[in-house]
Amino acid sequence: MIRHYDLNGIKYYPDKFYVCLDGVDIENLVGFFTNFNINEQQAAFIHEYYHYLTNITTFAGVRQFNLNFIDRFRIVVNLVDKERLNAFPINANKKESCSQLIQYWNDISEILNEDDIDYDFARIVEQSPLKKVGIKSFEKVSKEISCYDGEEEVKGCRVFIKVNVDGDINKDSFILSFGAIDEFLSAAIDEFLFEKDFSNVDPRDLNKRPYYPYRILDDIMAYFGVDRVTPFEKIILSYYALHSENPPTILIDTLEQIQKDGVDIFRENPEKYLLSKRHSYTQYDSTLNYTNSCCKETTTQNRIHISQAISYFYEQFYIAKSLKEQDFFYFIRPFFIENDISELRGKQLFLLSFSRLLNIFNPPIILKENQFRYFSSMTTVGESVLHILATYEIYKSLETKKIAKRPDYYKNKYSFPDMDEDCDVYEKFPYPPFRSVFHLALNELNLMIVYLKERDKDLWSSLNIDEVLKFYDIKLK
Repeated sequence: MIRHYDLNGIKYYPDKFYVCLDGVDIENLVGFFTNFNINEQQAAFIHEYYHYLTNITTFAGVRQFNLNFIDRFRIVVNLVDKERLNAFPINANKKESCSQLIQYWNDISEILNEDDIDYDFARIVEQSPLKKVGIKSFEKVSKEISCYDGEEEVKGCRVFIKVNVDGDINKDSFILSFGAIDEFLSAAIDEFLFEKDFSNVDPRDLNKRPYYPYRILDDIMAYFGVDRVTPFEKIILSYYALHSENPPTILIDTLEQIQKDGVDIFRENPEKYLLSKRHSYTQYDSTLNYTNSCCKETTTQNRIHISQAISYFYEQFYIAKSLKEQDFFYFIRPFFIENDISELRGKQLFLLSFSRLLNIFNPPIILKENQFRYFSSMTTVGESVLHILATYEIYKSLETKKIAKRPDYYKNKYSFPDMDEDCDVYEKFPYPPFRSVFHLALNELNLMIVYLKERDKDLWSSLNIDEVLKFYDIKLK
C-alpha cells in the first residue's frame, strides 16, 4: 500500500526535464531489472518516466519546448536589445517598441495553459459531493488565433474538444487537453502493472485518485460504447492520441470511429486497427527544424550553454521521431507482451523491452530532498537541464521584477550544484568569467553585462565600453 511516502512529492515537470522523487529509494530504483519485482515506488517512477517520454517523443511536447523555452528566450533577448532594463518587468511593459513581443509572451502563456490539465475543474469536481461528473456530450470548438512570433504575425485556428458534463458542480463543461490525456496514459500504466500482478500498488489507492484527470477516461470511452475497458486498451488509445498534432480531437474522433465500426473490430487487434486509421503529420518536421535552427543560431552567437541545452534535446526529439517512423508504437512496446506477465518469463520480456527505452532515453534528472541526482554519467545532460531550469527561473522573475532573482518557490524547491546562495544578489553579481549556473543563464540572455553596467555605471562611464566588451568577449546582441 502507498502509505510510507508522500505522493505529492512525486511529480514530473514538463519541458523542465526533471522529476521529483521525494521519499523514493533512488539507490535501488532500478533494482527490478534483476529481481523482477516492481514495488509501488518503482511503479511511480515508471508512471513519471512515461510523462517524460511524452514530453520528448510527441509533436505537442516539442512544440511546448519551442514555445515555452526557445521563443521566450528570443523574446527576452529582443526586449533587452530594445529597452535594456526599461523592458522589465514584463507584465508592466507598456512601451510601443516592445508591444508585439509582450503580446507574443502573453499568447504563449495562453497556449500553454490551454494545453495543461484544468486544475480548477479538478478542484471543483474533487470538492463536489459525488467527486465525479456525468458525461453529456462532446463538441468541437474552433478558436481563431493571431500572434506575433518574434518575426511576423501568424494567423490560424485551434480546434478544441469541449466536454459538456452534469453533476452537482457549478461548472457545466471543461476543455479536454493534451495534459489530461498525458495523465490518462500514465494512469493506465499504473492499472496495467497492478492488473498483471507486476507491482504491489494497492488498488484502493488507484481508485482514490481524483476523478479528473485520472479516472474520467473510463466514462469518456463508455460514452462511445467502449466499456469494460482494459488497461492496455486505455494505454494504446491514449498513446495513439498523444502522438498526433491535436491529441484531444484525435482521441474523440477515434472513439467515434470505433463506435461506428464496432468495438469488437477494434478489440480484435487494436494495433492493426489504429494503424489503419493513421493520422498524418503536417507540422512535425517544421517544428523540429525550428528547434535545430535555434540551436545553430545560438552557436553562431557564441551562446555555448544555451546551444548545448537545445542541441541535446533536439537530438532526443529527432531520435524519437525516427523510431516512430519505423514502429509507431515503439514507446509502448513493453505493454504488448503476449506472455502472462505474472509469470517470470513475461516479466523478463517486459523489463527487457522497457530497459531498451531507458538505454536510449536516459531518465529525467531526479530531484530528491532539494538536490539533483543524475542517472546518466554524462554530465552534459545534467548541465543542459540545469541551464534550462535557471533560464526558466529568470523568465518567471522578469515577469514581475526588473532585476532577475531566483523566485522563492524555486529556491525552496531545489539548490543548484554550485551551491551559490548569493547568485541572485544583484550587489554581488561577479564580473566574467561566470561560474554559477544562474549567472551563466543571465549572460546567455544578454542580461548580465546590462546589470553590471547599471550597477557600476559610474565606473563604466570612465571606461571605453567597446574595449571592455572586446576584452571579455561579450556581445550585447
